[in-house]
Amino acid sequence: MTTTIQRKIAKDVLVVFMVALFVLTAMVMMIGVAREALSQGLGLVGVMRLLPYALPNALSLSVPGTALLSVCTVYGRMSADREFVALQSVGISPLPAMTPAIALTTLLSLGTVGLINLAFTWGYWGVEHVVMSSVERIAYGVLERDHRFQHGDLSMSVRDVEGEDLIEPVISIHKPNGELVSINARVAKMRYTDEDQSLTLQITEGQATFSDKASFVFPDTLVQKIPLGRSLGMDLLTAHPSHMPMRELPAASIAQTEDVSRRVGEIVAHTGFSLINAQPNELIEQAALDREEALRQSRRRVHRLGTEMHRRWASGFTCLALAMVGVPLAIRMKTTDTMTTFGIVFLPTLLVYYPIFALTLDMAKDGRLAAQGVWIANLVFVLMSLLMMRRIIYRPM
Repeated sequence: MTTTIQRKIAKDVLVVFMVALFVLTAMVMMIGVAREALSQGLGLVGVMRLLPYALPNALSLSVPGTALLSVCTVYGRMSADREFVALQSVGISPLPAMTPAIALTTLLSLGTVGLINLAFTWGYWGVEHVVMSSVERIAYGVLERDHRFQHGDLSMSVRDVEGEDLIEPVISIHKPNGELVSINARVAKMRYTDEDQSLTLQITEGQATFSDKASFVFPDTLVQKIPLGRSLGMDLLTAHPSHMPMRELPAASIAQTEDVSRRVGEIVAHTGFSLINAQPNELIEQAALDREEALRQSRRRVHRLGTEMHRRWASGFTCLALAMVGVPLAIRMKTTDTMTTFGIVFLPTLLVYYPIFALTLDMAKDGRLAAQGVWIANLVFVLMSLLMMRRIIYRPM
């Protein structure tokens, strides 16, 4: 059962957290997302469509910092008012007063995990759809301003833009098979089709070159359709791990592991046949090298899939790790200067937590570290906080 002081602390932390979260998220959305979108020519309507999809990502970035700020504010004020000294003077341990912050940030961490999952999936594809549906407007705006535009496999430069006409465009298209298509023309137009998320180029009076192997001149209008959106053929073996729902990651890991086993079997079979037929030179031919590279890519994806689940959980529980360090440090500093306390706690976060997290994440993705290794940064901060809490409890202030 919670005590009166625990309920009061929880209420104060929650109030400060909600106010700070609203302000910080609004700043991220307005200054970061909206400003960048407008500068890229998305337009006001496009920005309004974009904001709901960008909100989960903005919240997931704001929650850890605002949780840290809220505990620094509340516990710093209580310590400056000598409330913890009063508790210890009558034989009451400060530990029960710390538990509301730990409980609240644990719940916030769970919510942040959900926000990260939502941002990486629904939010990512929603933002992509809004940008794709506005790509025609964006492209014309960028070409009119910079005379150059690049998106995915398409790059284009023009001499001038007159209404919908692109004057003397130079267009480069990188096809999935590695072939480069270069087109020079007198004039061209662009049209985006939302049904298949493709950009249609109507190119008049020009010359097309295919990887310097062949070329032809066309005096009339050539129509070239370029797919821009998400591939409809994506499955568990082809989808990007960072943009898959968490519920699909275990099944994708199993499917990818089976794919590795299949590729190993293929390499063993081809190697055996080459040796039996006394043709060892086949082992260094391009087909054999391609099979080995495909196996390396498949193994790398196994590591990425295994790491992705732990990455999202560890990122979400950054909220708890920071708050657990912030509580004892704010109590120890005994100051109402919230920003000083916040800065002192946030500095090791920038210098220690995020570098360790980034390093362990890269190592786990490459298979040099177990997927659980992405939790190391969280564990370091939790252990630091437990040592500081123990000192506060057993050494009266």
